[in-house]
Amino acid sequence: MLLVMGKIKIKLYQNNNPKSDQYKFFYGRAYQATPIDESTLCEHAALDSNIEKSEIATVYDAEAKQIKELVCNGHAIKVEGLGIFKIGVSSKGVSEAEIKERHPEFDPTKDDICKYLSAKQIKKARLLFTPCEEIKEALRSVKFETDKSEWETEG
Repeated sequence: MLLVMGKIKIKLYQNNNPKSDQYKFFYGRAYQATPIDESTLCEHAALDSNIEKSEIATVYDAEAKQIKELVCNGHAIKVEGLGIFKIGVSSKGVSEAEIKERHPEFDPTKDDICKYLSAKQIKKARLLFTPCEEIKEALRSVKFETDKSEWETEG
């Protein structure tokens, strides 16, 4: 497989959170190039195959719809050459003490606590993505370039 050597520009970022241990520290952040829309992505895929852009767009739309539906129903989706999409949740914690306070007669085991937890503890769901090994390897080969344009001053 041919790996594309990428180059990512790094922009300067300063932590301005006074509560942070790294307050006023400088960091590099990846400069986000212009986002590529679905049409441009399908156009690029058509150039790399013998399939028409419109056919690729039809498949892309159907696949995106299916991924949304399946992930929202708890399925992890493995896309070969890309990675795995799955749902993650953030939840409010419940301590044994809190459970015992609400239900003094209750001596909870871990299984009992699982039964006690409810959808009310879930704050939000988010989509998680784990890249496949090929992408991880490609990312290790990326070269970085500092964008010093923001450092320059008129003078």
